Amino acid sequence: MDDTSGLVQFAADQQRRFDSATAPRERKKEGHFGTPAPIANYMAGMFTDIPRGKVRILDPGAGVGTLSAAVCERVLGVKSSLHLEIELWEANPGLVPFLRRTMDCCRTALTAAGHKLDYTVCLGDFILANTRKTMFEDGPGPSFHLSILNPPYYKVRKESPQAKAMAHVVHGQPNIYAFFLAVTADLLLPGGQLVAITPRSYFNGQYFRRFRKWFFDRMTARHIHVFESRTELFTDDGVLQENVILLAEKGGEPKEVTLTASRGRDVRAVNRSTVPYDRMIDDSNGDHVVRVTTSIFEHEVVAALDAFPRRFRDLGFEISTGPVVSFRSTEYLQHERSKDTAPLLWMHNVRPFVTRFPLGNGKPGHILLEAGSKRLLVPAKRYVLLKRFSAKEEKRRLVAGIMEPTDSYSEWVGLENHLNYVYRPGAELDRVEAVGLAAYFNSALVDRYFRAISGNTQVNATEVRTMPVPDERLLAWIGQEVERTEDRSPRTVERIVGRALRLPERLVEELCEGSQ
Repeated sequence: MDDTSGLVQFAADQQRRFDSATAPRERKKEGHFGTPAPIANYMAGMFTDIPRGKVRILDPGAGVGTLSAAVCERVLGVKSSLHLEIELWEANPGLVPFLRRTMDCCRTALTAAGHKLDYTVCLGDFILANTRKTMFEDGPGPSFHLSILNPPYYKVRKESPQAKAMAHVVHGQPNIYAFFLAVTADLLLPGGQLVAITPRSYFNGQYFRRFRKWFFDRMTARHIHVFESRTELFTDDGVLQENVILLAEKGGEPKEVTLTASRGRDVRAVNRSTVPYDRMIDDSNGDHVVRVTTSIFEHEVVAALDAFPRRFRDLGFEISTGPVVSFRSTEYLQHERSKDTAPLLWMHNVRPFVTRFPLGNGKPGHILLEAGSKRLLVPAKRYVLLKRFSAKEEKRRLVAGIMEPTDSYSEWVGLENHLNYVYRPGAELDRVEAVGLAAYFNSALVDRYFRAISGNTQVNATEVRTMPVPDERLLAWIGQEVERTEDRSPRTVERIVGRALRLPERLVEELCEGSQ
């Protein structure tokens, strides 16, 4: 399927040997997911230029050295003699013998081709070793021309030494891969380039807002590659994150970004486009949100919603996350209804436009009414309920149901933590505006928009608050039209939303086709 040759294949063999000697859960704990050979070669080919003469290259989280091997493979095709100095960081001592074997193989091949390779394997914590430890003690300064990385991926405690060292980019519960990107950016020389394969999650959302601002104030995106499937890239490791590859330059003028997309490991079959920088990285709200639209159709969808001057938060609505965290509330959860319980709604109770209760699937469907559980309950009012998560390859990211006060046999209701609920503070949603909101959220238009700005399967309340929405008049019109019809099929809803927003008929029909 690919044309990878000697050095990368040698590294791939080292990866297989390491994998066979370790348990998958052990590799997952370390955040180690080896880079597939075709992806490594593609990443090495993304650098716009390899400087002549002496080239200093950084490979943090090097693993068995697959990415450095891919760079060396590319250098073999360069006619003028190059001197590579590669610094490889790895925290797992079990990987070091495999890494050294790969780099020795690279050195032999480069020497035979008239090049020179010096490499250093650094065993230790890349973050702590390369960050400023106190205000009086500087870490290493910029010294690298290129960096190529597949950093580890796992969440770290806010109290951890790494998080404290990276306090300038931390918000919420941080992930180690963002620290790797930030430290790498610091270590690049002006004009230096990094190529990194990471989860897409840092492209948007509040957790990564501080990191995005810090990073994109220093690094200019030049090329973004997206994988349209979450399941085909790291198949052997069971990774379900949506991944991206970023080529970024330290400094440089932001003009345009090359955007490519492929289905999985076969990166030869790519869709390619060039996008204006400010349309790819939107800083209109100071968020540096990275928007990935891989077709003219998706460009039109994003443009249609961005034309709305209002955001969800501007219309007097509020959205919160269900307060019932099941594993922390086990003493209150019940399988049987009684005079001392209220309904407990889960994601499986929420369907487009409606709430189905009871709907047994083995989970407790009731919650005790006690003094200790009062903080977990909300008044039984009309809400628009949004599922917070979608299944791995589910057709829709957004599913919105409506809960009516009569759906609850109590004055109270419990909402499980995997639900978001929309309400009017101090008032109750009108039926028509609730239906209008649900129709808007259930539309393929909003679903495609959400996919373009978010690589997550999770629907965060913060993202909904900043989502563009029609004004109250249009939402009410949508709600009235949906209420008038008994046909609430996706196609019908799409056409109602399209008429309200005056979308081109061609775009509406394309959305209808995708909504079936």
